[in-house]
Amino acid sequence: MTAAATDDRYARYQRLKFDRPHPRVLRVTMSNPGKLNAADAVMHGELTGLWREIDVDPTVSAVILQGEGKAFSAGGDFGMIDSIIADFHTRAANWKEARDLVYNIINCSKPIVSSIRGPAVGAGLVCGLLADVSIAANDARIIDGH
Repeated sequence: MTAAATDDRYARYQRLKFDRPHPRVLRVTMSNPGKLNAADAVMHGELTGLWREIDVDPTVSAVILQGEGKAFSAGGDFGMIDSIIADFHTRAANWKEARDLVYNIINCSKPIVSSIRGPAVGAGLVCGLLADVSIAANDARIIDGH
């Protein structure tokens, strides 16, 4: 089911897919095909703002977070990393966004369950480990990419 079919409030997301395995459960799938769901600038921003949106959504009682395919998230996309390295303002904005990502997950009043398989690095890993319940498959590879 696409974002538009699930709820118009999630239709604008480009790197996150949404469906409802149960009417009150929102499943969020990180999706960056061909890049093991690496977080580019678009996904990083979407993961930051998503949790505030879910928090105020009266139709959501719980959230499942997963990666598309064989990976949870391979960390930061190299294009985004190059931009962060090259430009102070981009770096500072990314740091603020990363901080907001952590606080937005922690402050989300809806229970979040992450389903981690394959590599889990960077912003995706932050989301996966800060979930209220984190489930890691035997093939999960939790990596600090810093």
